[in-house]
Order: sequence, then structure tokens, then C-alpha cells
Amino acid sequence: MQTTHYLVPAHTIGSETDIVCRVGCDSVDDASFIFVDAKDRLLAVTDWATVGVLDEVRFQLQDATGHLVRRHARRHDHILIVSGSAGQPTADHDAYVIEALEYDDYPDTDEETFAVRLKPVDQPDGDTDTTTIVVGRRGKDLYASYHGRNRQTNADDLWHGLTTAQWEALMSGLLRDEDDGLM
Repeated sequence: MQTTHYLVPAHTIGSETDIVCRVGCDSVDDASFIFVDAKDRLLAVTDWATVGVLDEVRFQLQDATGHLVRRHARRHDHILIVSGSAGQPTADHDAYVIEALEYDDYPDTDEETFAVRLKPVDQPDGDTDTTTIVVGRRGKDLYASYHGRNRQTNADDLWHGLTTAQWEALMSGLLRDEDDGLM
């Protein structure tokens, strides 16, 4: 099953991280329904802390003009990853712009994908630091993957605002079956 999406740029410098969570379903219909739910969860940025069961982080969505919004994400929106719980937020946050949102259907292989590519808001021109999150279905199999590319520093274990374990929890949460809990 393909887990590297065409929106994931080539790794050329700095750090590279790939996190892939996979689950199998009993039927193609079940997988199709869960894929739609996973796509909706991916677009519901302000719910990511709940989806990933992340207590010490919050996600905020801003439109391209900087106003907080509570809706599904769109291209050019900004995502703020804020450390601390809702009652104890900190001034630290990472900000990303949604550079691309892509749905693709591959009927020849019974596969479909939905991908979101982010880049830091304050990234200098020509810099290639990106995060790409992909949810995909091929037949009865589902995956959610995180691909961090070309981060200039390895200063800490945070990758675009979260630890590797937190990104993995979010990827697993995207694949949650509403009827049965986590897959």
C-alpha cells in the first residue's frame, strides 16, 4: 500500500520524520466510511487535541487574515499549535499555513487519499521545511501518515510543535471508528 504521497517533498537537508499508522477493516464499505470520517477529522483542526487525546496542546485555526475560525480547514488557513492546556495556555506556539489540500481517487487500485501539506508561516523563501499529513484507503486497508521534511534544526524532540509520540497519537486518532472506538 502506498503511504508516500506526491505532496510529500523530497528530503534534501535537515530532519526527516515519517510516522505511519495502519488498520484493516472487515469490508471495503467499512473502510470507505472510516476514510470519510478520517478526512473530516483531518479538516477539523480545532478538534485535533481531542482526536489525538493530547492534553497539553491545543490547535487553533485562523483564516488567511488571522481571524480565529471554527470550521473545516481551507487552503491558506493558518494552524496554531499552542502548548499548555486550555486553562493554562503558554505564549509558545508554532504557526503553519496550509499550502495544499488534495483529494485523489485511484479506481484502478481501489485507492483514495486525502492530504494536507503545511509549512511554517515565517519560513524564508526557498526553504523547504514541510509537514504533510495523509489519510488513505486501499480496499479494506486504511492508513494515516505524517511526513516531516527538511527541518533545519534538531534542537529538541519537537517536530512542528509536537513530539513524535503526539503526532503518532494524532495519526491513530484520525483512524478512529466512531462505532467501535480506536481501530
